[in-house]
Amino acid sequence: MSGFQVVMSDLQDMASTFHTEAQTFQAIMPQSPGGIPDGGSAAFNESLNAAVQLAALAHLQIGADIEGNGSKLQTAHDRYQYTEDNLTALAQQVNPGPLD
Repeated sequence: MSGFQVVMSDLQDMASTFHTEAQTFQAIMPQSPGGIPDGGSAAFNESLNAAVQLAALAHLQIGADIEGNGSKLQTAHDRYQYTEDNLTALAQQVNPGPLD
């Protein structure tokens, strides 16, 4: 025995938390940032705009990654549940009587 045990409710709770936190993370920054201050020169303004757009894209990607991890946790939960259900059904087919 390796000491490894999957707790189904923990996987479900983690998946739900990741999905919730992904939405929270994505909501803290507007989809299209506006109101970038004027830096005094066109070159600086273009650079500042590019940096803000890059930060917004990185933010969206991080939010998507958090959401993706929630989906992976949900998939792990679903696969463990499916396997457990199938093994239970198989055990009942092999030995349908009471276990005394």
